[in-house]
Amino acid sequence: MVGEFERPPQGEFERELKSFPEFFDRLESQGALDLWDAVTSETEIEGLVYHHRGIQVPSYDGRFVLEPAGDGRETPAFSIEFGTVGPRSVWAVFDRSFSWDVYLLLFEEGAVVAWMSDAEFESEEADHFRSKAKAVEAGQFSFGVFFRFGPDWVEREEWGQSSTAPAMIQLGDGRLLTPETESEFYESARAIPNEFRPAVEGSAPSFYGVLEADLSADAG
Repeated sequence: MVGEFERPPQGEFERELKSFPEFFDRLESQGALDLWDAVTSETEIEGLVYHHRGIQVPSYDGRFVLEPAGDGRETPAFSIEFGTVGPRSVWAVFDRSFSWDVYLLLFEEGAVVAWMSDAEFESEEADHFRSKAKAVEAGQFSFGVFFRFGPDWVEREEWGQSSTAPAMIQLGDGRLLTPETESEFYESARAIPNEFRPAVEGSAPSFYGVLEADLSADAG
């Protein structure tokens, strides 16, 4: 049976947003960047959750990886990879030729590293926010990694260890569904992005800059 987590209480904590204008210069020089490095040591964190257009996957670690042109791909790219909790796998490759910005948002319940392109902002958020930074600060982004701690992380870790579903599903109203099996996960097909629906020949709209993406679960 598909369950859902309760949303944590919303306090009066003032959100803090940081930008990383040299992020991709660092990525190109180092080849890979660990996500843990994006959060200061003062931030209390225990695990992370990858958010991809409403799909959420709990993980123990993750990193950005430079994917240069070549090897059958002419477009320069970067990927995001994870050491997930339980029997599942998720990764995505993004078009590096897009104009991206990477942000760290600190808030009462944790932190999130989010990345948004100019193309996504102009297509989805420009009518509501004056900048990408304002959109991210308000929680309006398609791709990000949440850093969790305490009971909030324990819930997600326990789900990841016991469920055979590929991911959790965040609905438009903020509810987070927690399917127990792969079949229950795909029963929520309308909430699953096309790039993660094997029965559908489709991909993310081009303005998202998603070149490839994969989500799977192995019941073992």
